Amino acid sequence: MNTKGQLLLVSGLLMSITLIAVSSTITHSVNMGAHQGERHDLTPQISSIESNFPLALEYQINQDDGSVSIIESFETVAEDFEYLFALRGISLSFDLTSSSLNSGTYNFVYEYIMGDGIITITLSKTTTF
Repeated sequence: MNTKGQLLLVSGLLMSITLIAVSSTITHSVNMGAHQGERHDLTPQISSIESNFPLALEYQINQDDGSVSIIESFETVAEDFEYLFALRGISLSFDLTSSSLNSGTYNFVYEYIMGDGIITITLSKTTTF
């Protein structure tokens, strides 16, 4: 074999090794990036629940106008929220601890558990209106 052929063969081999090394490094970086950052930041979802769930609950109770128990109203709103979050790939579960109606004031004590498959958060909440 002549020297030009050997040089061409060696340079092709080195180029192949370089291409494999660069490809595996890029793949590793992309895979690492998929498991970091905002994907596991549940703060926007928590803020959404904290600001919207009490309003939705109050609206549902006003719509039911006493024809449905407040526990059933809570369960209806909780199911709606759980469904909407499931569409986003986030598990959400509400658990009503207590509810009461005193002199026209509704009081709910509940907790919710939220998770994205990596992080799971449990928060307790009291809502009064």
